[in-house]
Amino acid sequence: MSEAAHGAGPASGPAMRLAEAPAKALSLVACLMLFVMMIITFLDVVGRYFFSSPLPSAYELVSLCMPAIIFCALPLANLREEHVTVDLLDGVTPGLVKRAQGVIVNLVVAGATGFVAWRLWVRSSDQARFSEVTEALFLPLWPFSLAMAALCAVAALASLAAAFAWATGARRRAET
Repeated sequence: MSEAAHGAGPASGPAMRLAEAPAKALSLVACLMLFVMMIITFLDVVGRYFFSSPLPSAYELVSLCMPAIIFCALPLANLREEHVTVDLLDGVTPGLVKRAQGVIVNLVVAGATGFVAWRLWVRSSDQARFSEVTEALFLPLWPFSLAMAALCAVAALASLAAAFAWATGARRRAET
């Protein structure tokens, strides 16, 4: 979705340029994980229907790929503000209010994703302490939740960069 389509105007500035490259790299990892998930599903279906031998632990592997896709794509979505939005009043909202709204919304999103990162970190430490593993492959769960916590923290930083861009005027709402 283009920036003009969802209401955010052009963004520049040091915070946005600094955050854009790692966020794009993580989105490429998300694409790779989606491809891996597709291959796993394909092999499972082919094995199941043509050889009566499904791919062992395919469900578990797909279940591990799904959060990787979500949490790798989240920083770029936060940075570009590509979330679902309702902009019924944007046409009549003054520019200064739009700017304040951009800062406030991004700070709230940063706080929410920061909170989720903290809770995932707590969950990861609990999983490590109790040696929790996956059901079929017996993989330890804590590295996965720790990675999700780290990616959520990166997403929170991306929201802070977007808030900074609004505060400094590097980002504006597109005029409609």
